[in-house]
Amino acid sequence: MRNLLRVIRRRVGPVVGACALLAGGVGGCLVAGAGAAQAAACPGTPVVAGTTCTDTGTLTFTAGSLTLLSPVALAWAATNNGLNQLLVDTTTAQQSYTVDDATGSGLGWNVTVSATTFTSITPAATLVNAGTFSTNGSVAAQTATTAPTATCTSGATCTLPTNTTTYPVAITTAASAPTAVKIYDTSAASGLGSIVIGYPAAAAVGWWVAVPANAVPATYTSTVTLEVISAP
Repeated sequence: MRNLLRVIRRRVGPVVGACALLAGGVGGCLVAGAGAAQAAACPGTPVVAGTTCTDTGTLTFTAGSLTLLSPVALAWAATNNGLNQLLVDTTTAQQSYTVDDATGSGLGWNVTVSATTFTSITPAATLVNAGTFSTNGSVAAQTATTAPTATCTSGATCTLPTNTTTYPVAITTAASAPTAVKIYDTSAASGLGSIVIGYPAAAAVGWWVAVPANAVPATYTSTVTLEVISAP
């Protein structure tokens, strides 16, 4: 009998060593597997301390729109001095526009401008359509080939645009149905996020009007139309 008891103790001993005493004196055994135990999904009811469970976190991030925030107006002023004059819009708030590409598409975009003939009603007068209106990235020289500077809008992480436009851009006016021309053209995979084109960066948007010395002194107006279009 002693020999039999020894054998039983040897065989049972390792199993008892793997058992835990649970509340109420009831014993429970945990048999370790080959790998680490995987936490179950959280059941929606309390779990005991020291027990892990897993949740799934889901972020739904939808595409936004492609938008343009343009100047509310453009303005020029000068006094006839007997010479041809090149005038730039000197109002800093009008020397920039903002493109917000929140689509996430990476298609790129371009900004276009068209303008009607600069016309005075009283006295009746117009400025020539070709060579009168133009834009670039300079408020110092109408002939500058500088592009307006692009910067990320404050509070935005952006992918700066790769601009393929050649400056200055001539915007030929017309009495009706003027032709829109690209004044800022980005390559695909660039120009993502909210981006300020022009002021307050070093190279502001220069809006230029050429006025000949023989122009009739008057107040001239033009309807200037800006648009942002998806894809370069």
